Amino acid sequence: MRQCRMVSVISFEAVSKVYDPGTRPALDDVTLAIDRGTFVAIVGQSGSGKSTLLGMINRLIDPSAGVVRFEGDDIRNLDPISLRRRVGYVFQDIGLFPHMTLAENIAITPRLLG
Repeated sequence: MRQCRMVSVISFEAVSKVYDPGTRPALDDVTLAIDRGTFVAIVGQSGSGKSTLLGMINRLIDPSAGVVRFEGDDIRNLDPISLRRRVGYVFQDIGLFPHMTLAENIAITPRLLG
């Protein structure tokens, strides 16, 4: 009998990010797996690395160490444009259409893609 291996949709494996050598890392050895259909909230103080962590999912930010995976694939091996079409991302503050509601801002990309 063949067994199916469950692959997380998004996973971080020992991910770290240092913006400037000799300074405190923005992220230090983060390991996290997010399965399909789950809801996850990333909570922390300003400057704690939340945006850095999320920016790594669609290759807006490269990790200094570790591996970020999307559906089991190392994101470094995926085309950034194709990846960004599959992973939604809403910027905080900038990049939102002020004349639209939050729901309309979130829904615009799927609507444009049909």
